[in-house]
Amino acid sequence: MQPDTYVPGDVRDFILKHIASVAQLEALLLIWSSPEERWELLDIAARIYTSEAETAKALEGLSAGGIVICMNGVFRLNVSADVEMIRRIQEVYARYLIPVTDIIHSQSLNSHSGEEKFSLQKDR
Repeated sequence: MQPDTYVPGDVRDFILKHIASVAQLEALLLIWSSPEERWELLDIAARIYTSEAETAKALEGLSAGGIVICMNGVFRLNVSADVEMIRRIQEVYARYLIPVTDIIHSQSLNSHSGEEKFSLQKDR
């Protein structure tokens, strides 16, 4: 199953630019789906079935990218976030889970292979 067949290019580009893990995508979609909620780290971790550490890392990435804001331990969607794109990602993810996760995993595989290559070159 080729991700490009099912995932529109602009959605794919957004994922590649802003999403580093499935946990990060799940956290973003959770916060986006209920903006009125007071989303704290432990609540998000419990809802997306990840550890507190993995959730913290995911939220840190979303915050660094400016998509999510944390104030007093409460996470919310940044008002400048592209909510239309997030809605489209949610629709594509709900329909084509495997192609979307393949895009995310291919990105992490590429970064790991680059790290391994650097490590191998460094050891020589």
